[in-house]
Amino acid sequence: MPRTLPLLLLLALSAAAPLPAQQQQPLQARAAVESPRVYVGQGFILQIQVEGADEPEAVDTGAIERDFIIQEAGGSSNNSTSLTVVNGRISRIVRRGYTFNYRLAARRRGTFVIPPLTVRHEGRSARTQPLEIFVQPPQENDDFKLRLTLSERTAYVGQPVTLKTTWYLGREVNDYAFTMPLLDDGRFEIVDPNAKPPAANQRKYIEIRLGDRRATALQGNGELDGRNYLTLQFEKILIPRAAGDIALAPSTVTFRAVKGYQRRSGMFDDFFSDGFFSGSGFGRQAVYETLAVPSNKPVLKVQALPDEGRPATFSGLIGAYSIEADARPTAVNVGDPITLNLKIGSKGYLGGVRLPPLGEQYALARDFKIPEETGAGAIKGRAKHFTQTIRAKHSGVTAIPPIELSYFDPQTGRYRTAKTEPIGLSVKGARIVTAQDAEGIGGSGIRQTRIESSEQGIAHNYVDADSLIPQSASLAERLASPFWPAAILLPPLIFAGLSGARFLQGRESPAERRAKRAYAQWLAGAAALSHQRPDELLAAMREYLGARLHLPAGALTYQDIQERLAQAGVRGETLSRLKTVFERCEAGRYAGAALGSSGGLTAEAQTAIAAIEEKLR
Repeated sequence: MPRTLPLLLLLALSAAAPLPAQQQQPLQARAAVESPRVYVGQGFILQIQVEGADEPEAVDTGAIERDFIIQEAGGSSNNSTSLTVVNGRISRIVRRGYTFNYRLAARRRGTFVIPPLTVRHEGRSARTQPLEIFVQPPQENDDFKLRLTLSERTAYVGQPVTLKTTWYLGREVNDYAFTMPLLDDGRFEIVDPNAKPPAANQRKYIEIRLGDRRATALQGNGELDGRNYLTLQFEKILIPRAAGDIALAPSTVTFRAVKGYQRRSGMFDDFFSDGFFSGSGFGRQAVYETLAVPSNKPVLKVQALPDEGRPATFSGLIGAYSIEADARPTAVNVGDPITLNLKIGSKGYLGGVRLPPLGEQYALARDFKIPEETGAGAIKGRAKHFTQTIRAKHSGVTAIPPIELSYFDPQTGRYRTAKTEPIGLSVKGARIVTAQDAEGIGGSGIRQTRIESSEQGIAHNYVDADSLIPQSASLAERLASPFWPAAILLPPLIFAGLSGARFLQGRESPAERRAKRAYAQWLAGAAALSHQRPDELLAAMREYLGARLHLPAGALTYQDIQERLAQAGVRGETLSRLKTVFERCEAGRYAGAALGSSGGLTAEAQTAIAAIEEKLR
């Protein structure tokens, strides 16, 4: 008999014969680490091995977050099945398991214990054994240096200070990680600098991890203590929150460094070098060692801002600032929108710069209506740009007064105020303008109509009763007239035609038919609006919105339709876009400006109306 025959018979029996029920595998768990000795900031794998379940619940690692930075590194199930035959009895053994992987990095030096961690599955639980981890302090090394540099050694509360971190490298490295306890120091607000990497030099920049934060680092060259190094450099902005002498906690960089080379086993190994700065030659394989290098410990002396000389308009800016302004249009009616552009310049950090409260500027608030909302602003180069809409309150306004920006100058230790130049205006008095009380449906204003002039004067349009000529006719003459049959037959025919049309159209009202045609009519006329005047675009928008919302279109304003659109689900960017188009059309309409050849405003209107149509369907 061939040797394989008993095996084939066994497999056939195992497939055909019913197997006894298997006992539930007990739930067990154990923990393991790559190495019990690591450096501060050095990443290592913690593995939790589970037996008895292939879909256990996630493990709660909160007990070790105080001492370690934790990142999930994936997991996988580990199942196996085996058959055994004892005294002719076949048994199937199924083992189920799962492995959790976590990447840990110690926050500080010392000996730490990873406590027992609990694994749960379907009401059962198991705990891992404790693990002891010895975390070594970083060591100085002649080939590698880590330096922290502050832009200011003395600063004031609220003053942005640039922290520059430079890593000097004398050898090839890979698998590096930074640990910066300073980033969790509650005595500072930590933010990113203004500048973004220039597009022309993208290859010189890389993104690095700083625990649960990130930074954009620049690769370059530098000199330290008379030696040339390759460098990796990044910046953060520190804003101190309280006065006092603050010693910055040292940072650490942990990495693998090349300490020598050995001959490669094959020529294709050269294609798989993973060094940060590749320098190994053909036929050689790098041998690495794990190192950790500490930084220096700079001290920042923080002072409180003085109370003496602090202006009422001071909003917390510390540094050196300038402010410029321009406005358009400068020839307006009372109540017309004026777009005020403000530019705040500084060589320092601009991220926290805000527009000064315009409502607190007396001369401006006295003559202009100022919205309470202010924009966030946009950084362009060494300035932050803001746009605000204001409206003149009366015809006596001749200029936008200087706008003040108060700040504290740390170089002189004094408060200073920068001012814009006044901007001349021509404001005409007008009762009826573009505001809600002028054209709004619910407003109290009276809509004016135009009076046609005549060379003969108004008396030319007057006719008295004496000019009427008496007319008379007999009954026979009236019946003989050819108009009588038409007068008798025409009304029934008209009634029949209207009834038929009404029947064909069902119960749809004229307003509903007008609403259905509104968007098609808008699209038909929108292409011709790109070179037209603002009043024509405004009229087209009012016609569409009036039809869609069942409102009289002639004098619609944004305020008339805002609430109705919001109730219909139109919100956010669409309402904001529509409001901007209305304001710019009104400004152009009353100031005599044109939309321009680009049709950009028409495109904005089309985008808004398309979104509105989608909501109102």
